Amino acid sequence: MSANPRISDSLYQVTHVTLDELRLHFETEVAVSLEDGSLAVRKAPTPAAERKALRELICGRAA
Repeated sequence: MSANPRISDSLYQVTHVTLDELRLHFETEVAVSLEDGSLAVRKAPTPAAERKALRELICGRAA
């Protein structure tokens, strides 16, 4: 998950990271809190800076 998942009062960004035999895979979703309390979720591109930060966190600074 992203280090800063809440990017506004009603908007959340969640990044999932999976690892296969060769590399890390990133999938980012943006969820908007609706007035009725439900969430609208959409896929979004994972920002390059976030991919880099997550790689460093998971694999170490040398990544």
